[in-house]
Amino acid sequence: MRSRDSKLHDSPLAVVAELVLLLSVILVAAKVGGEVSERYLKIPPVLGELGAGILISPFLLGGIHWFGGGALFEVAHDGSGLPVEPQLFFVAQMAAIVLLFEAGLETNREQFMRYVKPATAVAAGGVILPFVMGFAATVMLGFADMDSIQGMIPAMFVGAIMTATSVGITARVLADIRRLDSPEGVTVLAGAVVDDVLGIIILAIVVGIAEEGTVTAGSIGVIFLKAVGFWLGLMIIGSIVSKYISNVILWFKSAGGALVLALALAFIASAVAEIYFGLAMIIGAYTMGLALSSTELKHHVEESMRSVNNFLVPIFFVVIGMQVDFTAFGAGDTSLGSAILFAVVLTIFAVISKIVGSGLPAMFVGFNRIGATRVALGMLPRGEVALIVAGIGLTSGVIGQDIFGVAIVMTVVTTVLAPVFLIPAFKGGSGLKNGADSEVEADE
Repeated sequence: MRSRDSKLHDSPLAVVAELVLLLSVILVAAKVGGEVSERYLKIPPVLGELGAGILISPFLLGGIHWFGGGALFEVAHDGSGLPVEPQLFFVAQMAAIVLLFEAGLETNREQFMRYVKPATAVAAGGVILPFVMGFAATVMLGFADMDSIQGMIPAMFVGAIMTATSVGITARVLADIRRLDSPEGVTVLAGAVVDDVLGIIILAIVVGIAEEGTVTAGSIGVIFLKAVGFWLGLMIIGSIVSKYISNVILWFKSAGGALVLALALAFIASAVAEIYFGLAMIIGAYTMGLALSSTELKHHVEESMRSVNNFLVPIFFVVIGMQVDFTAFGAGDTSLGSAILFAVVLTIFAVISKIVGSGLPAMFVGFNRIGATRVALGMLPRGEVALIVAGIGLTSGVIGQDIFGVAIVMTVVTTVLAPVFLIPAFKGGSGLKNGADSEVEADE
């Protein structure tokens, strides 16, 4: 492919044609990877899509200059560090919105409201313990120090990376095994939403400290109120007016009208969440889907939503894989041995902190050991959320390539492990403590 500078002089149609070619490569890689995973390896197709992304990234096959031409994929040199064209990155983020909007539609809203309280306990434990263990590991292994606020900032950033939960990965796996609406599935999705709200607050605090050297209680309060206020406001108000929204949209009888307008609502909620409230777009999409989940609109669009999902969502997971740069591992001032040790320790801490941090609270809010294990495994994958946080740290200069490479290893391992163990975990009996089963069955 040609360099980015030469592309500036191409005609608009030539640029579009090149983007379409890259998109086709991503789609074929996604489907081949997913097919190999599901048919031959007997693992979730999402893992094949992630693997395909790693394979065709600019750091591996995508970066090779084939037959004397340019590389297929190039890392942007505009400071964004994107491994694909910004337009393709946009398609991937749009796919994430569609995935979480559908997950919200498929969630039983009454079940969700019932499990918000236990999910909050699960999310709190799944944020506090990973942050503490990530901070401690970074200091213990010499990648940060306690001598000053500035010396602690890398450890704070690693802690923030550790708090992440990739609701997109878990939602895809639960949807594939048709357990999105189970008590554990609803708790995981609700917990991931609360986790994201808490994670955004922590990230904002760490960034504030990094930029100004300090942060005030007032600024923390504003961040908290904006994040929680938007989420609760959209969920409550959206639920109240959902039937009216459904009736208005279903008034349109043109082909695809209901689907297009429903997706437009998801996009609006996503944009407002990101631009005005500092929340991830996927939280706005999921909450909007949840608000519409008990309406007639859901039944009109769910089949066509699956078709849109089948086309777009694999792009999202391939692009996640394409962001993985294993050449960053061991880069910087530290030795390769130190980086490997840090990666091993951080990965072990990442698994333990979510299993214990989310699993123990789950056992105190109505789940037995089986159910608590399912919930904890659902909260395990860091996925795109951790990559985004790590990318913010790298581009802002708070962490170096060495810590960034270690964070990538931890993210990949937890993202791969979660689906592998989550599916067998759901093959057992009920995950609820005695006496809770009949109550849940009545709700369902």
